[in-house]
Amino acid sequence: MKLRLILIACFAFAMVATGCKKNDSPVTPPVITVGDNFEHVEGLNVGDVVNLKVKVSAAAGIKRLAWYFVTRNANGTTAGTPATVDKTDYPTTLDQTITFTVAENFSELVITSFDKAHRHAEVHIKPENIRHSPILTFKDNIRFRESVFENKNLTIEGNITSEFDLKSLSYQTVINGVLSGENSIAITNKNMPFAVKLVAGKNLSAIIVKAVNQYNGLGVDTFKIGTVVDDDVIVTLANSQTNVPVVYAGIDNTLSGTIFSGSAVTNLTYAVKTNGSYGSEMPVAIGTPADEFTFSVSYAGTKGAQAIRITGHNAGNKTKTAEFNVSKVYSKLKVFRDVKLSSEIGAGKNNWFSAYQTPNVFDITNAAPVQTMMDLLFAKYADGDYRLMAPSIFDAGTAYKNAVQPYMVGFNKAPYTMVSTNRASLTPVVFNNLEWDGDMMNFLDTAVKNKENYNFYTTNRRYNNSFSTTQGFIIGWGQFSPINNQAFGIVIVKDFTKTSTGATLTLDIKVPDGDNRTKFNPVSILNYNP
Repeated sequence: MKLRLILIACFAFAMVATGCKKNDSPVTPPVITVGDNFEHVEGLNVGDVVNLKVKVSAAAGIKRLAWYFVTRNANGTTAGTPATVDKTDYPTTLDQTITFTVAENFSELVITSFDKAHRHAEVHIKPENIRHSPILTFKDNIRFRESVFENKNLTIEGNITSEFDLKSLSYQTVINGVLSGENSIAITNKNMPFAVKLVAGKNLSAIIVKAVNQYNGLGVDTFKIGTVVDDDVIVTLANSQTNVPVVYAGIDNTLSGTIFSGSAVTNLTYAVKTNGSYGSEMPVAIGTPADEFTFSVSYAGTKGAQAIRITGHNAGNKTKTAEFNVSKVYSKLKVFRDVKLSSEIGAGKNNWFSAYQTPNVFDITNAAPVQTMMDLLFAKYADGDYRLMAPSIFDAGTAYKNAVQPYMVGFNKAPYTMVSTNRASLTPVVFNNLEWDGDMMNFLDTAVKNKENYNFYTTNRRYNNSFSTTQGFIIGWGQFSPINNQAFGIVIVKDFTKTSTGATLTLDIKVPDGDNRTKFNPVSILNYNP
């Protein structure tokens, strides 16, 4: 049987519709003939390359030959973009080779041809029993080493997963751009770990591993080498990281990796860069063997962490320092539990909440002196309607101004705070699980902004009056005009109770550790005139 393959794509052909006359010619439509064994195709392997010979005959002359592939997807099938061969000299015969690579989702190849009189013929090729080729994965999904050492033992490990029994397993090296012969690897199972063990030669650039199953399905993957060096100390981080993704401030952090050296490592240290300066060099234990070992260091996370460097010295008198920059620093969220606010006015009846001003809750007697630090006001808006509002809500209309006036005695400034509507994804469980500011922002961006399509960065909402114990909401600080909310907290309602004299609201609140009220006050304060 000729080379095998899979067929994918779609074909769109527009026939001349306007002005066509009835064709009374007895001439038959084109005849499409495909190569041997391709009218009924089975047993293709994913990844096979197929060369399909097609012959078209048309007494009236061939105008177009086209083909497209139909592939399977989650919703059924879809047709791909057609490939076409158009002929202006209208030959009566046409030979064409269609070359393609069999894909896993290949369903059908459609070949069609039109003659000069717009008659057409169509052939459908539907392969059966497409077989999966073996799949190779290298250990920890690492497929590249920046450097290895000349004349030292090198081991490349991985796993093979195969639907069918393996017929062969081998590796080849690429040195000076020349591909070596195949070297066999012992087969123990169709699903098995493998290890390629070799001595690294000068100018080694790749190790190619091949697995062939009993149906000649081929799986191939390549492990690449950057350079081969005589002697050096190389520091790599776990999971092929090139930086420190996150430092958690206020707790111990761990940095892990591997040391590779052309000779035994004799000294290994690390230091942390904070606010522009490196601290003391701290010793790191040297593993076994001393020329290749994993390491793990524990260091205290700080808000000013910028980088970590690791310095190694070996018996060949080579010293190498690798610096890994810190991408992000996460800080613990400030947590306020059971914040109880009242709509009633008077001494001891707290209407105000401030995230960054102690004692955090205030009544009419002590709010005005620290008015620019007030974030939220719980007040009666109308009969039976109680709202949690930003102080700046007064400028949203007469009704709001009249509602907040009794609570803002002594105020001449009103800070802006964003107060969102309830968000379905912000449940009490989610609220309790979020401990770090960076994790909170990742959640809000993913679950609220993207999935719920609620842009809390640009909304000018300043109140919430739908107090649900199952859905929380967001508060934010930033610029008022134009709106640019930049820092955020999250709120969960613990209890909302109406009484004959007013209402009480009990909240759990989490906010970033830094004082965002003071930070954004220059662009978020409104003048208030009762």
